[in-house]
Amino acid sequence: MTKPSLTIEEAVDIFYAREFAYDILRRFFIEEPPREYVKLFIQKNMIDLFPFQEESEGIRAGVKKIKDYLAVFNPGMIEKHYEDLHWDYTKMFIGPFEVQASPWESVYVRKDKLLFQQTTMDVRKLYNKYGFQAGDYNIEADDHIGLELDFIFHLNRLCIESAESQAATALQEIRYLLKEQKQFIEDHLEKFVPMLAKMVDEHAETDFFRGMAALLRHYLTIDSKVLTELLNIDLIQK
Repeated sequence: MTKPSLTIEEAVDIFYAREFAYDILRRFFIEEPPREYVKLFIQKNMIDLFPFQEESEGIRAGVKKIKDYLAVFNPGMIEKHYEDLHWDYTKMFIGPFEVQASPWESVYVRKDKLLFQQTTMDVRKLYNKYGFQAGDYNIEADDHIGLELDFIFHLNRLCIESAESQAATALQEIRYLLKEQKQFIEDHLEKFVPMLAKMVDEHAETDFFRGMAALLRHYLTIDSKVLTELLNIDLIQK
């Protein structure tokens, strides 16, 4: 039986779809949504373009929640709507009261729930390997969901750069980077995202963030399958 194959050009199309998805997720989970990005997100109707909707009922449900929210509210143009969205993020992930949906992996996978321990350091070691540094080094723990998503975005970007370089080592580099991403998702993101998504679903005051939680959870499941398939086919460099 012939092993399925894919040209690097075809693989790059998948990498660009992944870049689009991870860019949206990292931006909405790394900090309170910036006004300009919210405006752009709505104006360009980015939610309609979110990939793998046909393959995943969970992604479709997340997209629908966000679209239904945006059919009623316009945080890109109406100050009160933007402030409500901003506050929804703040109260869930930052405070000032008890954090309702902790954004750090350590809180979910460690019994003591402490940050800057082994889990944080394991993640930091991987970041350092690729010259990827958290913005607020030693202030924001490296295992924050937004940073972990940003890291996958970064490794996927390296795949695109390798593919477009057409270097003799491109295939080898891409395969290695795909393995690293799959391992990182299995060892880190998949260990806590289902619980985090559940907390967001329970505590969010807007369907926007309930929808984002659904996208995060179900997109990671699909992406893990995509990475497995890419690692099990022959990539062909023309």
